[in-house]
Amino acid sequence: MKRYGLRIGSIALLSLFIVIFLFSSFKATVEAEFEFEVDSMTLKVYRDGLAHITQILFVDELFPEVTLPLLSASVENLIILDENQLAIDYLKNDGNLTVFTLGASSVSVEYDTIALTNKEANVWTLILTNPYNLTVFLPKNSTIVYLNQVPTTIDTPDEGLSLALYPGQWELSYIVPLQQENPNGDAWAIPIQYLIAAVIVAAIVVLSVFFAVKQKRKINVKKIFNTHPDLMKDDKAVVEFLAEKEGKAFEAEIRQRFPDMPRTSLWRLIRRLESLEIVEIRRIGLENQVQLKK
Repeated sequence: MKRYGLRIGSIALLSLFIVIFLFSSFKATVEAEFEFEVDSMTLKVYRDGLAHITQILFVDELFPEVTLPLLSASVENLIILDENQLAIDYLKNDGNLTVFTLGASSVSVEYDTIALTNKEANVWTLILTNPYNLTVFLPKNSTIVYLNQVPTTIDTPDEGLSLALYPGQWELSYIVPLQQENPNGDAWAIPIQYLIAAVIVAAIVVLSVFFAVKQKRKINVKKIFNTHPDLMKDDKAVVEFLAEKEGKAFEAEIRQRFPDMPRTSLWRLIRRLESLEIVEIRRIGLENQVQLKK
């Protein structure tokens, strides 16, 4: 009877250990699933193809860190803040982002990337794989010409286009018409027939000027450097690029010419050149044009 009782007791103890182990495993799994919850995620595409992503997370204050996928492995201007708008440490590893969230209840993640869009002729294409529900905002007056899937909703706020996309692989193509501002600050799209006529007229004018002017006055870069001997290497490189572009270029063209320079650093450089009265910045439509002063 004693052996039988011991055997029953051993079986009961083993069963208790199994129950505790299964409960612990289940609890760990449930906790892992609720490390964070995505409140919202938006992607705003600008006219030059730059995409700005904003993601809001609710996180467990007791968890030391959370890991989430980025929409692209190539990102810049990464900013991560908690609910008090304080910066949070992070670690980026290829396409994943580990955020050290201990003590935070919500986290906002923002970054820029140019790796999600490409342009062929006048058609832009946005290609991405989103693991969460995502709202995409296209530039104002955009026209969608292709979608590989049907979005949850399509809206037109302020003459723009917004699409609610469910998780999955997406490819959408769109056309952004050339725009200019009227005196009231509003923008309108130029009809294609007027654009073609304007291009023809512009071509005739350019050819006339080309044959009328034998020698073109070039920008004296050396004079600028001699006047400002304290210019840094990057400053001189931007000035030389503007001189190559006949003295002016859009901000997007400068970013494309200097891809290794962060966007914020490049903009501070341009502002520094403006403060030295070397360049002036003009707003043309929705884009900034940087021009060397004569």
